[in-house]
Amino acid sequence: MSRASEQRFSGILLAVGAAVTWSAAGVGIKLLPLPPLAIAGFRSLFALPVLGAALLLRGPVARQGGLYAYALRQSSVWVSAAAYALCVTLFVFATKLTTAANAILLQYSAPIYVALLSWPLLGERVRGIDWLAVLGCLLGVGWCFADQLSATGWTGNLLALASGFCYGLLPLLWRRQLRATRATGLGELAAAAQAYRAYLPQVSLVLGNVLSVGLSLPWMVQGAPQHGADWLIVLLLGSLQIGLAYLLYAAAVQRLRAVECLLAAALEPILNPVWVALWAHEQPGRGTLLGGSVILATVLAHSLLVNRTRPAAP
Repeated sequence: MSRASEQRFSGILLAVGAAVTWSAAGVGIKLLPLPPLAIAGFRSLFALPVLGAALLLRGPVARQGGLYAYALRQSSVWVSAAAYALCVTLFVFATKLTTAANAILLQYSAPIYVALLSWPLLGERVRGIDWLAVLGCLLGVGWCFADQLSATGWTGNLLALASGFCYGLLPLLWRRQLRATRATGLGELAAAAQAYRAYLPQVSLVLGNVLSVGLSLPWMVQGAPQHGADWLIVLLLGSLQIGLAYLLYAAAVQRLRAVECLLAAALEPILNPVWVALWAHEQPGRGTLLGGSVILATVLAHSLLVNRTRPAAP
């Protein structure tokens, strides 16, 4: 197996791992009797130690003050941090205001935005095979939850769509930051910027969680968990379901194209009802099983075809 194929395979595994971890969000949010902003704030608060430690342990550059001074001057860092904070906050609101199925389904409109914005933001042409894969992915997700969509909770539905737009922006913005690393010129200042830029996606994750905590702080004070079980849920939602999952996803972004990241992570809405079935003893319906098969087949077929059509790395 060539190095390019190994990178691609590891990227798929990382994206799938992120999807598995993300898929626990619906159950946890529904179980918590807390205001949406309190849940969002505590999730981000408990995610911060995981993301901060991972950043500092990455290498000596991450422990240089110059990195953070440089990062805070980059508009792309602030935009991606804001997109992240809005994504996780709006998703909590959507899950509380509408059904969990509606929230996760509408958030997965993200591949459409990725496909539409890949060219203006990254210069990556979206090929016919990508459009077909996006169509198959969305068809499968719609098939899974079509019978669960309701006419109520339109506010939650709109917030889920907005969360999906922010979610779709993340791989595009992160890849734009990493691509700028390779485009940097020569010279001492350029060399320092090149070293710093490789850390910008993780810096934006940490900053995004800081923004989320700051936005939610008044509700966190007023609506703090009252029971040990609730504290455990928000701890797990922050440290694992956000912290670990986004580290896996950020690593996948460095190995896969933006559209491919979203396609692999589309396993999340399939696994979500599986955890509900195990937790609440609700068996998934025929539509869920058929839709899950469509998504899995689409992701696998897309990966295989791209590997066959992509030229070998030198």
